[in-house]
Amino acid sequence: MRKILLALLLGMSYLTTSHADDCNGIKTTNYTFPINAPDFHGVAIELPGILENSKTGPFPELIAVINQFYPAGKIKFSLEPVKRVYLDINNKNADFRFPTMKIKDGAKNAAPYQYSKEMLGKVTFVLYTNKKQIVTKQQVIQASPDTSTLIEAPPADWGFPTRSVINLEQSLKKLNAGRIAGVLWAQEESDYLIKKLKLHQIHRAHFDDYPDVLFFSCNERGDFVNDAISKAIKAARESGELEKAYAKVHKPYQDWQP
Repeated sequence: MRKILLALLLGMSYLTTSHADDCNGIKTTNYTFPINAPDFHGVAIELPGILENSKTGPFPELIAVINQFYPAGKIKFSLEPVKRVYLDINNKNADFRFPTMKIKDGAKNAAPYQYSKEMLGKVTFVLYTNKKQIVTKQQVIQASPDTSTLIEAPPADWGFPTRSVINLEQSLKKLNAGRIAGVLWAQEESDYLIKKLKLHQIHRAHFDDYPDVLFFSCNERGDFVNDAISKAIKAARESGELEKAYAKVHKPYQDWQP
């Protein structure tokens, strides 16, 4: 089962997480360094076009803006293997992790994480289907596991049946060839691949927008870092700088067709 989970996560670049009460009463191993150490180090995985290194590009610039509103210390991050980002929640070298987003309140969440009190912005998810057999959002929501309208999406509790995407590029290629009914994924990554691979048989439709957040371990250090970074995010938003930086990471739904 662990190998299967790793395979699923390795094929992903924007992990989705259903949101319930953060941590669900779970507490991870206590942090061995001072709980209130002011410098924070995060870990993230690569996102095509927006998070390809830790120094330059849309996401690094967004984190740098947040750091401007955290004068007490430095906020840095590195790109790490997916296991370290999402599975090794006791990794004491990671004060925060990203990217992730909340699907909905009240959904089952077994992951022992807590999410930032402030969101970075909203990430748009798009429903991609084949032009010869367009599937609507309503059809997806009403689909049963054995129907031809079952789509591929990130593994999560969406509230309707889906198949897990193992590799986004391969899923989009299958969709373009008419071999699957649809793919549900974050707009920027999918659009980047559709243009790069010149997939012209795909139809796009807005599905929904979800809060884009950071996530932290469920321990006292996680509580401290969450509070500090969330205050910095709030201050950056109130200044207007957060919105400008986030617009380079994720944009509202773009109405175009391949």
